[in-house]
Amino acid sequence: MQNAVVSTATYVGQAQQIIEQLATSQYRWITTPPSVHDMDASKVLDAMLMNAQRTGGESSERYTACAICACHEIHEQVNLARTWFMYLLWPSGAHQPSDLVSGQVTPTIDDTYGSFVSASPERSSRFRTDVNRRDGYRCVISGVWDGAHKPAGFKQGWVTLQAAHILKRAVGAFTMDRAHTTAATWNIIRHYSGMSEETIQNMERIVDDPSNGMMLQHDIHDIFDKLKVYLEPTERENEYTVKDVGGGPWIHPLDLLGKTITFRNHDSPTRDLPLPNPHFIALHAGISRILHMSGASEIFAQILDKYDGAAGGNIGSLKSNGNPVHQLSSMMSALFIGASLIT
Repeated sequence: MQNAVVSTATYVGQAQQIIEQLATSQYRWITTPPSVHDMDASKVLDAMLMNAQRTGGESSERYTACAICACHEIHEQVNLARTWFMYLLWPSGAHQPSDLVSGQVTPTIDDTYGSFVSASPERSSRFRTDVNRRDGYRCVISGVWDGAHKPAGFKQGWVTLQAAHILKRAVGAFTMDRAHTTAATWNIIRHYSGMSEETIQNMERIVDDPSNGMMLQHDIHDIFDKLKVYLEPTERENEYTVKDVGGGPWIHPLDLLGKTITFRNHDSPTRDLPLPNPHFIALHAGISRILHMSGASEIFAQILDKYDGAAGGNIGSLKSNGNPVHQLSSMMSALFIGASLIT
C-alpha cells in the first residue's frame, strides 16, 4: 500500500494512530514459549517506526509506516509485528553463549551473519589482519593497543584486540525452513536499512570485508555484540559518537560514552582498506535501540534463561537431539506459524 501522492509524514501520522489504538486492545499480544511473558505488538511497531528514519532514511520510514497502514485489522497488525519480531529481532537479539555454537553453523548474533554466509579460517584470519592494520592496531573506542603491535617501550595497558563484525553471520541461520527464513530476514533488512540489492546479494563476500569490521577490546566487543552499545553518526563523514541503550552501565569506564571516534585507514597509502560501511553501523544501532525500546531484549533473555540448558534452563523441554539454539528457533517458528493459522 503506497500512494506516491501521499507524503511520508502523512503515512507516519496514520501509522502512529494505528499503534495508539492497538496499544489499548486486549488482543495485541504476540505468543511466546511457555513461562515467558508475551510480547506487546504495539511496542514492536512503535519502536520500528520511531527508529526507521535514523536507520535507513526516509525510504525506511515510508516502508515501515506504509506496512503498518496496510494492516486495517488488529490481527493483521499483530501479524506484522510478529513477522518483524521473528525474522528481524529474534535472530538479531537472541544472544547465545559461544559454547552453544557448533562448528558447522553459527546461529547467534555473536558469531557472524547467516548459515547463508560461511567463512573459512583463512578468510577470518585475513579479516582480523586487515581490520587491525586499518584501525592502527588500537581499539577504536577505548584506544587500547593490540599487544602484538604496541610501540616499542610502551608500558601502559594493552590487550589482544578482537576484530568485531558489525553485521553478523547468524541472521537468517534459524528455524526449520532456512531458505525461506533467510530470504524473509534479508528482505526486511533491505527495506529497513536502505541497503542496495547489490550489497545484499554480495553479503557472503562482504561479511568478512574490512567494511564490516572494527577492532575492539574483548569486553567492548561483547557488549557491542549484545547490542547494548552502538555508534551514532555525527554530521561529519566517518565520525560517530559512542552510545548505549540505557539501563546499564554497560561500558567501562563510563566516560567512553559520548566519546567521538573517527574511522580512517591507518595503513594508507600502503593498502586501500575500506572504512566501516555506514549502512551496517546504522542497522546495528537501529536494532540495538528497537530491542531496548520494544522490550524484546527482555523477552529474549527470558526465553534463553528458561530454555538454555547451559544457563541452567529446562533444555529437556526441547528435543533431545540437535543444536539447542536451532531447537529454540524451531520453537519460535512453530509458535509463529501456529499463531498465523489461528488468526
